[in-house]
Amino acid sequence: METLRPALQRVYMIRVSGYRDAMKSFIEGYQEGVQQALEKKENSKTEEDADASKKST
Repeated sequence: METLRPALQRVYMIRVSGYRDAMKSFIEGYQEGVQQALEKKENSKTEEDADASKKST
């Protein structure tokens, strides 16, 4: 069993690094999506405010 230990540790570390990279990529994509949603919300609010000011004049 002791002879397998280094090989199993390498396999484990490779899998861990794969999961870590996948999570990092997911988080970055999620943050980009949230940022785009916030920007879209701000843009629509600005357009609504502009339309409201045009109608009141």
